[in-house]
Amino acid sequence: MALTKNLKDYLGIPRLLIPWFPTIDEELCTDCGLCVNACKHGIYAISDETGKVVVANPYHCEVYCESCRFQCPMDAISFPDRKSFKLAFKELRQQYPPAA
Repeated sequence: MALTKNLKDYLGIPRLLIPWFPTIDEELCTDCGLCVNACKHGIYAISDETGKVVVANPYHCEVYCESCRFQCPMDAISFPDRKSFKLAFKELRQQYPPAA
């Protein structure tokens, strides 16, 4: 279960509204755990039930960070398309303008 308490806003926008987090392609993932060890934000975990790597805390992911993706030898980690993400972020910015 994802931990969502004490999330910090990102540039004044509530983190839970920002769609930036990794997804794992289960067909490519070998559950090696390199991403679990590489991520300093605790995004990944190994499921007690299945033994598979899961995105356990997606909203703890640092916006625009993709460093874990480069640690995956199977290229099983992906992030949102940056162009689409920028459009979504621009819409959020209109709802949450920067503080003056």
